[in-house]
Amino acid sequence: MDQNKIISRYKLTLELINQFDLKNKPVELKKSETFIDYGEKTKKIGILIDGLLYSTYVSDNGTEWISRFFFPPNNFIVSNHRGFYAGKNSTESIRAYEDSELICIEKDEFKYLLDHNPKFERTVRILAEESYIQAMDRVHSFQSLNAEQRIRKFFEEYPELGKKLQRQHIASYLGIHRNILTRFLYKI
Repeated sequence: MDQNKIISRYKLTLELINQFDLKNKPVELKKSETFIDYGEKTKKIGILIDGLLYSTYVSDNGTEWISRFFFPPNNFIVSNHRGFYAGKNSTESIRAYEDSELICIEKDEFKYLLDHNPKFERTVRILAEESYIQAMDRVHSFQSLNAEQRIRKFFEEYPELGKKLQRQHIASYLGIHRNILTRFLYKI
């Protein structure tokens, strides 16, 4: 997606959110602090203003994997979507990778805004569509690209993120062993 469009969508979302008299003021999370933890009832969604968060899940064999990174302006809606929409406990943990600031919107407040503000509802719909497309692109890359191609794609799409993250976290996100990532990075 066009980076100018992404930045514009992010700025418009923040402008829209700032028009509302929300219950909560922005929250600051220190590095490693949890936004949503495993098993927690998911009753909030976050709009990331600044920083970097990541989401993990535990596979059936007990391995913890990184499923998403949240960073403005590309991926700034912070939520365990399944738990939030279905009213279930979180199957993920979302933590701050670095000191971060976000706006928390409680579930009842979020529903109220959707029902009573067409502009907010439209914005959420568009963001959900874009999130779906990103998720499908990720699924397709896992199904059709080998490890080296996934690594190249990651660094092409997110060069700044690639500089911030530890190798084991990039490898976990890409579903590969850290040694494969390290070997590739030494080649280039």
